[in-house]
Amino acid sequence: MKTLCICLVVAALCLRGAAQNVPALFDRPGGLVPDEQTALKIAEAVLVPIYGKKIMDDKPYIIKNADGRWTIDGTIPKDFVGGSFHIVIQQRDAKILEIGCGE
Repeated sequence: MKTLCICLVVAALCLRGAAQNVPALFDRPGGLVPDEQTALKIAEAVLVPIYGKKIMDDKPYIIKNADGRWTIDGTIPKDFVGGSFHIVIQQRDAKILEIGCGE
């Protein structure tokens, strides 16, 4: 019983220490999504399972970074009926803030 209590206390202390280091991971220069290439890979990983591989044919991509957010939009040919994808990814922690497919 004493050994179990010691193990639980040690585990709790380890978890507490690990949780304190998480902000340092997010606060590094550029956050978890430091560049366009990383943002595009995340967008593809999120969009393809939802809309299928064809969604990534909406090229050229319009990629912008403003206020710590990566915005990625696809484009469509002039005579095409329908819309393209739109996704916004938070630079600091890679959180998906917006996602959609429309006009």
